[in-house]
Amino acid sequence: MELWTISFTVQDKYKNIFSEYVESIEGYVSSSLFVNESLLTKSISKKNTQNIYNYLGEFHHNDYWLLDVLVSVKPRFDIIQKKINDLAKELKISPYTFQNSTYDEEKDKKYIYSKKIKKKDWLKENRKSFPTIEVDNFYIFGSHIKKNNLNNTFPIKINASTAFGTGSHPTTQCCLKLITYLSKSFRPNKILDYGCGTGILGIASKKIFRKSKFTLVDIDREAIKLSKENIKLNNILSYQLYITNKYFFFKYIKKNNYELVFANILFLPLYNLAPLFKSVIKTNCYLILSGLLDYQIPRIIRRYNNFGFIKKKIILSSGWGAIIMRRNS
Repeated sequence: MELWTISFTVQDKYKNIFSEYVESIEGYVSSSLFVNESLLTKSISKKNTQNIYNYLGEFHHNDYWLLDVLVSVKPRFDIIQKKINDLAKELKISPYTFQNSTYDEEKDKKYIYSKKIKKKDWLKENRKSFPTIEVDNFYIFGSHIKKNNLNNTFPIKINASTAFGTGSHPTTQCCLKLITYLSKSFRPNKILDYGCGTGILGIASKKIFRKSKFTLVDIDREAIKLSKENIKLNNILSYQLYITNKYFFFKYIKKNNYELVFANILFLPLYNLAPLFKSVIKTNCYLILSGLLDYQIPRIIRRYNNFGFIKKKIILSSGWGAIIMRRNS
């Protein structure tokens, strides 16, 4: 099967409209949004904290995005150009034209680019992009790697077919470092991973807190499926997995039930979850928050201070950060 890409720049406020609209293009397979670095909005000043809580993370600092559409047939340029411009006209924005040259970020935003994708073994390529990772005493490796020959480590095997949650992002690494830090003086019995993704943090906590009982929840069914696969890969039997819908809600939201909760998500949901986390964490127990840009951390700390939490430790990495907070009251 041949594969082609169709790429063009869209304004942030129209990205979802265009993403849905291109699904009707002949041969549509998938679409993705990427940061258009040449059009990236300048970073918000760390001193400017006004309305900072409205930002969800780095992906919301962009005025423009590159929309990349994957199709399984050779694009009919005239038809696609007309189709895209029909929506552009409805939105009252400038029309697009096809550009035959290679995509150039520095060029005007009005061009549509297309190219044929060379055939590749994509699983093999993905495995190449998933190197082994060492964070403190955690050794993270893909399911395609058969041997773990490191001593004095906690090995974590992650399904290599996934492109996220492999431990490479600073937010995940910050969380792992804070789990290690906390383990030196604290032994929780019940742990909650809120927004588990691949399950990597829940698996890490079970490796280091062997006698603990842990619960993983996520709103994404695919994340739950992937977490289950990774838990089996790591030979972990004692766990609970829930999807956060109304049916399962009561099973993990229990007052004063957990000694350790961690959530590696985004600023706004973390901001809004403060009262919920207070209700489920026991007094004098801990909360690890991550998925935060460094300038968002002071705002989060003030928010959680209002709910009886105090800061214990912050770790920063590559503009991102994570916090341990203790519930005092």
